[in-house]
Amino acid sequence: AAVLFGTALIGFVGSKLILGQLFVSLMDYIVAHIPGVKIIYSSIKDMLASFVGDKRKFSNPVWVRVNETPEVWRIGFLTQPSMDFVNLEGMVSVYLPHSYAISGWVIVTSKDNIKPAEGFSSQKAMEFALSGGILSNTGNTSNANNTGNK
Repeated sequence: AAVLFGTALIGFVGSKLILGQLFVSLMDYIVAHIPGVKIIYSSIKDMLASFVGDKRKFSNPVWVRVNETPEVWRIGFLTQPSMDFVNLEGMVSVYLPHSYAISGWVIVTSKDNIKPAEGFSSQKAMEFALSGGILSNTGNTSNANNTGNK
């Protein structure tokens, strides 16, 4: 509880007061330059910034075919619309979030295996992925146990 309170207090002070912003910037600089910690800290910081804030990077939800037989699609986010910069013409990279976790996979696949996730905002697509496919207010009133098999 004390750690959560301390983190919340630092966040509040850092966002509201100029002296607090300088303190948070100084701490950020110090932590980012500690050998060994730098890689972990910058990775976590980038990942969290991708989900929240003004610099959201997961803004293009797509469906990705991950298996042909049987056909299986997963919701993901287009992270590179072209992999030409590493000589993979016709390929894209997609981030596939895991359910109930702040982790996921980055896959490189053919452009033919993706299609826009129409009807999904970025927020709804992330909610769908992280909740294991459970969305509130979808308007679906059918029996949840009905899989369409008779």
